[in-house]
Parts: sequence; C-alpha cells; structure tokens
Amino acid sequence: MVGVLTLIVLWVQNPLYKELNPVHKYLANNIVDKWEAKILTMDADRRAIVDYDTLFAELNFFEKRLVKKVFDINPADLGFRGKFFSLEKPNNLKLIESVTLIDKDGEEYKTGIQYAPPHVYIDFVKMNKQMQSDIGKKLFIDSGYRSQGRQAYLFFFYLVRSNNYSLSENAKWIAMPGYSEHGDPIRTSLDLVNENGINGFNKGQTAADFENLKEYEWLLRNASTFNFYISFPKENEKGVVFEPWHWHWNGPDSLVNQTKLSGVSIN
Repeated sequence: MVGVLTLIVLWVQNPLYKELNPVHKYLANNIVDKWEAKILTMDADRRAIVDYDTLFAELNFFEKRLVKKVFDINPADLGFRGKFFSLEKPNNLKLIESVTLIDKDGEEYKTGIQYAPPHVYIDFVKMNKQMQSDIGKKLFIDSGYRSQGRQAYLFFFYLVRSNNYSLSENAKWIAMPGYSEHGDPIRTSLDLVNENGINGFNKGQTAADFENLKEYEWLLRNASTFNFYISFPKENEKGVVFEPWHWHWNGPDSLVNQTKLSGVSIN
C-alpha cells in the first residue's frame, strides 16, 4: 500500500504539466464531481454564470489547495500564448433561451441557456439575418459569456474527462479563468452551432466538420462586417487548437452597451 508519507509528498508537489500525479488525479476527479453536482442543482439560467466562490466553497482543504495551485500556473508555461482578458463581472447581459436542434442521427441537441452582452447579441442577430438571406442557413449560440466559475469548472472538466490529466494538453482546448474570451464582459466570444447540431466537438465531431459547413465559409467572408473575428484559425500563434466555431466580438467602443441598432431590438 502507498504510505501516508508518500501521499503527503504527492499532494504537496506542484502539479505536473504533462500528467498529474495519482493524488492530484484523485482530487481533480473529486473537484469535477462536486462542481458538476452543484451546478446541476442550480436553475438552468444560473449555470453559465455560476459564481467562482460558490463552487470553491464546495471543496475541502486539499481540493482547494490543488485548484489554487493549478490556477497559479502561468498559462504561458503550459504553451498558451493568448492574453489575459478579464476577471470582472458583467453588469448587463442578454439571456438567450436554449434552443433544441435535431442532429444528423435524429437526436436532440440543446444549446442550454446562454448569455451575451447586448451589443454582441445584436450584431449576432444582424449577422444571422444576413446569412439567412444569402445562403438560407443560420447559426445558434452554443456558448456565450461564461463566468469565472463556469470557466474554472470547464477547465477541470476537460482536464479530467477529455485530456488525460495533462495540463499542457488541456491548455490547447480550454483557457484558465481570466484568459478566456468568453469571460470578457464587453468583448465576448461566441461558440456557434448550426441547425443540425454541428459545432465541431459534439458526439465525436472534429473541427473539420464545422470547417466544411457553408455557414463557416460564409463567416470567413462576412463575419468581420458584423464585428466578429475568428480567434483561433489553423496554426495560430496562441497555442490553441483550430476552433472554426469560435468567433470573438471586437467592435468599436461606440457600440458597447447599446441595446438598439439599425432597427434590431433585444428588449
């Protein structure tokens, strides 16, 4: 059996970037299970904006210490070369109701309730209307603004469930709190999904599935007209995998916090 002293040494150890040690793996699993259970008790409209302190309070001393150690790591040391965005909380968000889509297998796919700053949502609506007019297709918001609590949960979720406890691999797919464009309360990013539930990662999908869509081709040509820009193209310099579904709003300051533009109202 592993001795108590060995367990203590492994717990005290700084997280390994390539693969967490056995004690840290055990704690990471507990963290995901506790946070997932807590989120599932919440009303659906609170899950994307869950407070970090609310989730942190669910953990014991050992789990809290691991979370702090992980998020104290400089993301650049994990290969992430993006910038820090924000830890500020938004003061004005548009609630976007969940949409139920039918995928190619005839199964339901739900986007869940999402949020976006009003000016970001307005430009998305305008862009979607133009896409429908041009090619007869439209997109839906699969992920919008995320609180730092939500981002923390997703970071550990993918670390445990998808990326084999590798912090360096995880950093290619999901940013730490503060470093995600989804957490920027002003210039938020949107992850998009088409009418057939194609988002590039659901049910074994890959980036190529989204890349091959006519909707993506249209976005490449037209999204900048509506202040949306692809953040992570192929072979990007930020150390992030190709994400054709991820579009960052970066419009002029004059549009920020407006709720009515060119006849498009969200109130």
